[in-house]
Amino acid sequence: MLNQINQSNYYLQNDDAKERPALGLVCGDKYSLMIDAGNSTQHARDFLREVKALDVPPVKYVVITHGHWDHFLGMNEFEDASIIVNSLTNGTIKQWQRYSFDDDSIQRYRDSSLITDQCVEVIMDEIPDRESFKLVSPDIVFQNQLTIDLGNKVCLLETIQGTHR
Repeated sequence: MLNQINQSNYYLQNDDAKERPALGLVCGDKYSLMIDAGNSTQHARDFLREVKALDVPPVKYVVITHGHWDHFLGMNEFEDASIIVNSLTNGTIKQWQRYSFDDDSIQRYRDSSLITDQCVEVIMDEIPDRESFKLVSPDIVFQNQLTIDLGNKVCLLETIQGTHR
């Protein structure tokens, strides 16, 4: 269930048991912007189902906040939205685009510590058709700043230094 912060901002609570981060929604008069794509196709689908239950403009943008798998593996579910990342996050996504998600590959990545046990569990449980799964490319890559107009609501995206690594 989405939690409403104010008239135009919502979030889906994080779920530590499933390694699901909180996801956000900012709504303007014309469009909505989603903050992070979720840790899997199932996570993204669950969020989109909640958004459809609201009377809000369609999701036109999905902003990935940083390059951790649990924030971008749901990107493929947003065919009608533009995926936006900064250049640092784009580099991480390019690495993940080289991965295969079949059982043998996932086991190799786990054995070589490229991905964690919890990541393996999420991928196996919440990404259907893993054998053919390929992570899509972002539509917009920005360097320092990007302004998005949602209609009577402007979002300023900035690349910042953070402590979450």
